[in-house]
Amino acid sequence: MEKGLGKVRWGFIGAGYIAKLALYPALLNSKDGEIYAVGAKDRERGLALSPSGLVYTDYDELLADPKVEAIYISLPNSLHIEWSIKAMRAGKHVLCEKPAAMNVAQLKEAIAVANETGLIFMEASWNRWHPRTLRLKEIVDSGVIGEVKTIRSAFTYDGLDPANIRAIYELGGGGLYDLGPYSVAAPIWLMDFAPVSNIKTDVKWHPGGCDETVTTSFDIGGAHAQALTSMNTPNTLYFDVVGTKGRVSMTGNDAFNSHNKASTLEVEVDGKVTVENFAACDPYQLMADAMSRRIRGGEGWLMPHSQSIAFAEVFERAFEVMGRP
Repeated sequence: MEKGLGKVRWGFIGAGYIAKLALYPALLNSKDGEIYAVGAKDRERGLALSPSGLVYTDYDELLADPKVEAIYISLPNSLHIEWSIKAMRAGKHVLCEKPAAMNVAQLKEAIAVANETGLIFMEASWNRWHPRTLRLKEIVDSGVIGEVKTIRSAFTYDGLDPANIRAIYELGGGGLYDLGPYSVAAPIWLMDFAPVSNIKTDVKWHPGGCDETVTTSFDIGGAHAQALTSMNTPNTLYFDVVGTKGRVSMTGNDAFNSHNKASTLEVEVDGKVTVENFAACDPYQLMADAMSRRIRGGEGWLMPHSQSIAFAEVFERAFEVMGRP
């Protein structure tokens, strides 16, 4: 962060569960950013996330506040692009919860605005900043497990209330939109965004019309990937990579949701198994801090637009295969 400029002043659009669980504690503990104001239709919910007590019940009024420098968007999926574009048009940097868009065309529209304005627009794929995630990629790239042949990943939960926005088709609900940016995206970035082919899906539909449980399989860079997403399966999380010389796995049933708790990675090469341990950390904070530093002209990795596009293209093709409009 440049000297004398202070912390980046963030505004929240949306004050629901994810904002409370994720970016609220991340910015409370940050040396690079702070929560300046919250936009929430429910003033009481907004106050619970606003250390300053500044709450706007009209999102446009939040965007009009000249002191707000960056916006975090955690609205229903179907509203992500609309408010991302409005925020950038108002001169604000944007960190948008995943999925950033409902389709590739929407995403490219927002990216065009980001390029035009010179502002940061990034999808909040927070797991990518976790040290264990970075280490798994490092191990695979080192070649120690040989050529990758099989990738298995999963992110599921159960007990979803049918009234939850994640289950409402019109609001962009569905397991693939909600969980695919973790388990379906993982093989894509692991294999350096090689071309994806032979996409197949096995889907169970939710009564509300969205996809409830989906097994998505595809070929990528010489490997075969199979990714499970479900809103109605007991919590199951794994990320297993098998190569010609060994394997690497995220153990602990927390492959994509290790948040403020210790985690482990298991590596097997030539029959010898080793376990690597990772201290508890907040990858949401690592992500938000990186973006705050970049806003101040400093250092920090940001997920490129090209990666968000690559994920969105695969999701779009998977939806076509399963028959979801």
